[in-house]
Amino acid sequence: MEDTEKYRGKTCKIRIKIRENGSLIYAREEGGNRELCKIAIKAIKKAKLPEPPSKEVYEVFKNAPLDFKP
Repeated sequence: MEDTEKYRGKTCKIRIKIRENGSLIYAREEGGNRELCKIAIKAIKKAKLPEPPSKEVYEVFKNAPLDFKP
């Protein structure tokens, strides 16, 4: 993410849903600064998420909220 100084003090909550292999199903804005959320979602879509190491870990993170606070 570039120009983090521009977003200092702003927050964004995004919900991600992943498959068991770690691939992203979706990333959706749930609140906060719309511009920051748009950039954060773009970054999430470019990221390579690792495969969860176990079924238990997958169950915890398969539908997780992420809070962005640059």
